[in-house]
Amino acid sequence: MPKVLVNVRLDSKIVETLKTIASGKGEKYLSVIIREALTEYISAYTGDPTLRGLQRRINEIDLRLKKVEDTITNG
Repeated sequence: MPKVLVNVRLDSKIVETLKTIASGKGEKYLSVIIREALTEYISAYTGDPTLRGLQRRINEIDLRLKKVEDTITNG
């Protein structure tokens, strides 16, 4: 499985919660928990549990924003 780096900001409280969840398994499993959480988030947000689905959603939002910008500029 290819590795994908995702730049996500976590506050210290969330990190501590994740460490607590993973504590019985060791911190090396923390990345697995974060990956699963991101997959669930992507799936809930886009209906597709892949980064491709997330990218498609980002592209849709970008297109709508460009239309709004054009309307404001030309309106």
